[in-house]
Amino acid sequence: MDTNYLACPPTIGGGHIKAIWQMSGNPAYKCETILPNGKSELIFSFSENVAVKTSDDAEFSFTPRCFVNGLNDSPLRLIAPKHQTFFGVTLKPIAFKSLLGVPAGEFLNSIVDLTLINKDFSLLWEELAQKKSFDQRVEVILNWAIKNSGNEHDREIALSEFLTSPIEANSVSNLSAHYCYSSRQLNRKLVSLFGLSTESLIRYKRFINSIHRLHKEREALTGIGLDSGYYDQAHFIREFKEFTGLTPGEYRKVKSHMPAHIYQ
Repeated sequence: MDTNYLACPPTIGGGHIKAIWQMSGNPAYKCETILPNGKSELIFSFSENVAVKTSDDAEFSFTPRCFVNGLNDSPLRLIAPKHQTFFGVTLKPIAFKSLLGVPAGEFLNSIVDLTLINKDFSLLWEELAQKKSFDQRVEVILNWAIKNSGNEHDREIALSEFLTSPIEANSVSNLSAHYCYSSRQLNRKLVSLFGLSTESLIRYKRFINSIHRLHKEREALTGIGLDSGYYDQAHFIREFKEFTGLTPGEYRKVKSHMPAHIYQ
């Protein structure tokens, strides 16, 4: 598989894009499991549609040619096609209201056809499809983001970065004090940005921290759990399994080079 990746600083794309990536080629695997990874993305497909289901209880459906892949708090299952070309745009949660007119929280555990949100996405897909290189597609998407970007309050921008920030918050009261919101205001803001309550998002951040630590080094699982904010090993195992269906030790045995991605 050929891959391209561009991490975007706040000075480009209207400050709304975290990263842009592209994957193209013939997968060597048959199935892919994407565990919760803290990302919300716009994805443009230039090959055959992919069979996917957003939860173990859901039925498989086929992805449209351009879609929102919202934040997931449960594993996403895909059946790999013989050939695939995906162009993806990882957005900051606060960007969704400006760029799509819909809060990011509305897309929790969902895959939504972008053309159902705005028919102009068909034109954007066509423009991207005509470009032959990753760099050309990056230029198109950055110009689109700049054109459609709005102005947001600094406090909401900071709140939108919570999952990737160094902030350690194990309680609603501490988080409310840090962002200078009442607990009720904070919960309303977070549900809009992420689709999760304050308590749920604190748990989610602990999990995201732990899964990235599992990829960095061969540290003891007990140390990873404690450093990620869990009270003890039992707490770490229980919450990790709630998000993934696996224990941390089981995940370490099947993990790939990409955090939160399992290939079979």
